[in-house]
Amino acid sequence: MRDESINVWQTSIMLFLLMFANKILILPSLFFNDANVEGILCFIILFVLEIALITLFIFLKRKYPTTSFVQLIKEKFGKITTIIIYFLILTYFLCKLVLIYNVTYMFFKDLIYSENSSVLFLICLLPIINYLAFLNLRAFGRTCQLFFPVILIFALFCVVVSFIGTNSVPLFYQSSFSDIILTSLKHISSFGDAVFLFVLMDKIEFKKGDGKKVFFFFSLASIMVVLVAVSFYFAYTYTSFMHPYAIFEILGNIKDYGGLGRIDVIAVIFVMFITYFQMAIYLKCFSVCFEVLLPKLKRAYSLVVFDFLFIIIVELILRNLEKTITYGENILPYFSIVSFVIVPLCTIFFLIIKSNKERK
Repeated sequence: MRDESINVWQTSIMLFLLMFANKILILPSLFFNDANVEGILCFIILFVLEIALITLFIFLKRKYPTTSFVQLIKEKFGKITTIIIYFLILTYFLCKLVLIYNVTYMFFKDLIYSENSSVLFLICLLPIINYLAFLNLRAFGRTCQLFFPVILIFALFCVVVSFIGTNSVPLFYQSSFSDIILTSLKHISSFGDAVFLFVLMDKIEFKKGDGKKVFFFFSLASIMVVLVAVSFYFAYTYTSFMHPYAIFEILGNIKDYGGLGRIDVIAVIFVMFITYFQMAIYLKCFSVCFEVLLPKLKRAYSLVVFDFLFIIIVELILRNLEKTITYGENILPYFSIVSFVIVPLCTIFFLIIKSNKERK
């Protein structure tokens, strides 16, 4: 049992890594295209929703410290409802994995390995994330903990250096409040990453006061993402929509400043590291949901099913950046109902009703 649990530090690190998912490459450009500079407000609004989701988790964990989310659903709503909800959650994780992969794949293909096919990327990616997901949760958490200082240094470097040479400020108040709200809803699929906390709820060792650690790591990551967006808009102002890969573009814009050379390589290494861990965390959650739906099958079967579905989707359906953006804007937002409607409503219901101990 201890091998399948993680402490609050490891949990917070996983949350920190997921907060960067799909938010520092094409998302700032898409926000600017739809809401101009007020795209920064879109980041803030969606991060507030993320805070609300984390807050619900902390309250739920305090009330049911050793109970899993699936046990609560099964106890209060029955087996059939549990299967439906966890099938939706499993599908949600699969869709998020597809989006993360395609954005990162197009990033590396367009800027670095333009002559190579997607097969090479799949060979480099799938074995590693499958191995990390197959590890017991404690070993996986320690791996994240081991690499976290390096990832944090890369992230801080990218954020600090990105403000070098930004000497222009774009005009504000070019978009209406309705534009900001509609843009936020249109790209809501890039958020909702905190839902993984509910899937791993019973496997997280949580003590009194640990909520502050979770909020600290979340706040650190969200501030970094917002600062990347701000520096990107200040660097490119009205042409921001023409530059799809924000964190790479802003470092590339100043790579010759003061003889710093090709510092944009740091952004590439940073994206590479967090992509491996982000996809491995989501695949781990996919595996947990699969075991809930088919408890008699071993964990390896969930990985085989994922690899089969994943390869079919990315090879036959999504092959370029335009299709990926269409997928993220028009299809995936509907699946965000899982993270921002179904899971929160279930959590609020569990918090309102009395537990068996309280009834006694």
